[in-house]
Amino acid sequence: MSRDEALQMVCHAIAQIQEQSGRKVDVLNEHSRPFVDVDGFDSLNGEEVTALLLEDLSFGPDFNPFTPADDGDLTIGEIADRLAANATAKQEVV
Repeated sequence: MSRDEALQMVCHAIAQIQEQSGRKVDVLNEHSRPFVDVDGFDSLNGEEVTALLLEDLSFGPDFNPFTPADDGDLTIGEIADRLAANATAKQEVV
């Protein structure tokens, strides 16, 4: 999985959860921080997005791309990097 594919997946999943929650879907990019920049996005929404991504990618239940960085909330780009790296590692194991 490329970084661009991972970015697209994360943005789509966040937008889907925002729509299902009845919230405005903001323009998302790799610099957006979901917990800071996305209207009403909270830890429950993070879990919902993670569930969507895990379903699509068949990662194990212990994988959480939203685990906070040492310096604060992750950007969508950083989340996508984690997805892409995990997908690559998974392909190498198989």
